Amino acid sequence: MGGAAVSARDRILARLATALGPEGPRATAVAGWRPARPVPAMARLDGAARIDQFVAKAVAVDCTITRLGGLAELPGALGHELRQRNLPAAIRTGTEPIFAGLDWGTVDRSVGMGRVEEPASLSRAAFGLAETGTLALASGPENPVTLTFLGETHFVVLAEADVVGGFEEMWAGFRARGMDPRTLNLVTGPSRSADIGQKLQLGAHGPVAVHVFLLAGSLAEV
Repeated sequence: MGGAAVSARDRILARLATALGPEGPRATAVAGWRPARPVPAMARLDGAARIDQFVAKAVAVDCTITRLGGLAELPGALGHELRQRNLPAAIRTGTEPIFAGLDWGTVDRSVGMGRVEEPASLSRAAFGLAETGTLALASGPENPVTLTFLGETHFVVLAEADVVGGFEEMWAGFRARGMDPRTLNLVTGPSRSADIGQKLQLGAHGPVAVHVFLLAGSLAEV
């Protein structure tokens, strides 16, 4: 009798797995139910036009941008930006693998969660959205959320290959990579508020400055 009970349980679980799996009838029904929605023209650009629009949109919301030919140029470019902004030659990052093998030279890199007293932090963006100039930052030890909000100046690395047209393409990209972060922050320019006296203030709830290092090509193989 015990064996029969286990066998019945296994059959029930197998039927559920088939019904609920990615190729099951439930998934097929849901895919068929979701109507195709119109995508604005600015989210359908490709190639150089997509990159140019991302840059234009990001600059329009007070981001600054440095174009780099490759990851090896990052430490030198970061050091230059720190000097230009009269910031200490120090940066805080998470455990992001692409940063580990770089020669940081005179820049003192520390690793861990962001801290209130941090003048500058560095993260890697999972995606950039050409539609709005938005940066998609996935949480985790590689790029802690605190790096995004606690430093006065937030530096972000983004590969051109990770610039997508719009939000639909971004969500599809997360699913394709199997990424399931606990938190996803969509950052469009520095923090700002006009609540007090109707005067725009940058840095109201987070960084006063956001600077993007836009790298040519892809970081997929780094």
